[in-house]
Amino acid sequence: MRIISGKYKSRILNSPKDNNKIRPTTDRARETLFNILSNKIDFENLICLDLFCGSGSFGLECLSRGASFVHFIDKNIILAQQNINKLDVQNQSVLYKTDAIRFLTQQKDINADIAFADPPYKFSDYGDLLKEIMKFKLLFILEHSDNLLLHEDFREYLFLQKKIGITYFSFFDFKSELL
Repeated sequence: MRIISGKYKSRILNSPKDNNKIRPTTDRARETLFNILSNKIDFENLICLDLFCGSGSFGLECLSRGASFVHFIDKNIILAQQNINKLDVQNQSVLYKTDAIRFLTQQKDINADIAFADPPYKFSDYGDLLKEIMKFKLLFILEHSDNLLLHEDFREYLFLQKKIGITYFSFFDFKSELL
């Protein structure tokens, strides 16, 4: 697993040894994701949320491309901490060892421009996740398998879905000024 572009391009990130616990987004999928995002937004000085961050690859890629700060959220932050230290970006990030939905309900004062969530494929609380993240008024990308059943309340915010291998990315516009 590597950083694809920007300041830290080609830097190798630590990846999980046990893929049953952390399933990182593949380089190919992340490259496609960032190609789509680069056509929509400028990363310079963005503040990002990396929910279910795992290794932290999404947030670290954002920092590499010019984001100013990333909030990394996961129940297990060991791998993300290793990669943050490896790239020496401790001053541009903060780690929260907590459940992502709990974080979203408790952290109302955090301003962010973009959020990414890569919950486990067996995750079932998509409705709660979307309900909480939309309060932040940002661009939101959800990585998921084909089992996502999107409630009609959220369909109007969905502007793009992309399938890469077995991975799906759903893009939601909760703040239209970004696009």
